[in-house]
Amino acid sequence: MKTITVSEFRKNIKKYADLARTEKVIVNRGEGKAFAIVPLEEVEDPGYNPEFVKKIEKSLQEAEEGKTVTIKTEKELREFLDSL
Repeated sequence: MKTITVSEFRKNIKKYADLARTEKVIVNRGEGKAFAIVPLEEVEDPGYNPEFVKKIEKSLQEAEEGKTVTIKTEKELREFLDSL
């Protein structure tokens, strides 16, 4: 593991980005403010929930088909929300 300062990281970004592929690189910004530099493929990000993505895709399809609701006033918005 390599620990460096922000200044050192700024001066040699490429060097430390390359090094992060083979070992952990910690950039220290001061007391209690440190960050790890890791390759993106190592970040454990589950992405979006598949059900959430399906809902968005369905909504986009419905909008393309003209299945939309036009709301012009607060009263219409409240009525629409109450109908759900």
